[in-house]
Amino acid sequence: MKPGPLLLSALLFALLAAAPASAKTKDKPDRGSFTFNGQKRDYSYQIPSAADPKTPLPAVVLLHDQGGWASDVIGAWKGLASQRGFIIIAPESLHNTQWDSQVDGPAYLHAVVDEVAKIHPIDRSRIYLFGLLGGGVYATAIGIYDAGYWAATAVQAAILDPSNYSLFAHAPRKEPFEDWVGDQDGDHPLRMLSNEHDAFVKAGFPFELKIIQNSVGSYGSSNGSVCGDYCDEVNEGSWKFFTKYHLDSAPAATTAAAPAATPK
Repeated sequence: MKPGPLLLSALLFALLAAAPASAKTKDKPDRGSFTFNGQKRDYSYQIPSAADPKTPLPAVVLLHDQGGWASDVIGAWKGLASQRGFIIIAPESLHNTQWDSQVDGPAYLHAVVDEVAKIHPIDRSRIYLFGLLGGGVYATAIGIYDAGYWAATAVQAAILDPSNYSLFAHAPRKEPFEDWVGDQDGDHPLRMLSNEHDAFVKAGFPFELKIIQNSVGSYGSSNGSVCGDYCDEVNEGSWKFFTKYHLDSAPAATTAAAPAATPK
């Protein structure tokens, strides 16, 4: 005998009542600020509410596009981070229109991670870097120069100027990279991305070029929503890519000097 509608409703209510509280909780990003080199710096972050407060978690540092904000990129990642149980950290560049290696260099990014680590322990062997468009170009340069800190770097539609390939010689390790692009993205030609891929591979860096078919490459949406054509696919694919890598020797909570030549 099949249960009737009233019995099904009662069963559903019982199951919901028995569900753990964490299943009903929606994680929300928080804002933080601190003083770095005499200037107030802002960032956003999200820590899974269901996480054991003593267990270190992996972290993904998110670099917004030039002219964008930390809230843009953290808004696109917050759902996945909550589901998968990792920390997300989105620093603000000092000047909204650019990432500047002199004021937003490795030392600053490390310091932001250290600030969040005061709230919840971070697995230092699994700190990853993600950059969106102009933030992706900057993340690529930082990922090369500061490869001893980041376990892996993934970016969306980012093409590093070949003049910055000189940074290859400064990389302390051959960090893995991944770059996502739509096959119809006129601003980021596949030919140029293929050349970038070949240059990284020739220099000994693992590099995955992820081409999304039948897409112009709209990560963000022009109608004001968080995600565009394929940001969910990029984020989920990037996280899957990240989980394949960790540092054999985790860096301490210290800072590093800014690279001499990175794009602004």
